[in-house]
Amino acid sequence: MGRGPESFDEEEDPPPSVDLHGFRPDEALRRAARAIHACRVRGMGRLRVITGRGWGNLLQQPVLRPKVEQWLSGPEGRRAGVLGFVVADDGGSLVVEIRCDGHAKEWRHRDLDE
Repeated sequence: MGRGPESFDEEEDPPPSVDLHGFRPDEALRRAARAIHACRVRGMGRLRVITGRGWGNLLQQPVLRPKVEQWLSGPEGRRAGVLGFVVADDGGSLVVEIRCDGHAKEWRHRDLDE
């Protein structure tokens, strides 16, 4: 499955992280979006998104991780600044590459008289 860059240099300082364990998918995606935005504002090009492996539910099937992966690779993730992601070596998290072209663009109201 193509997810962007094939590897990230793990020798660099570890990226900041956001832990999504225990959250419903909708709240987890909001938290991921906020963390991505914070990284862009700070000029950080990577984020570790911790989802776990997904075996802790009754069906022992991942629930959160596929939804996060779908969001990251979809239009919402691209709008948020996601360039790609890979499964981290630990298997329970994703390392997300983020577009860092300065601050995230904000809509600002301007008076017509300006």
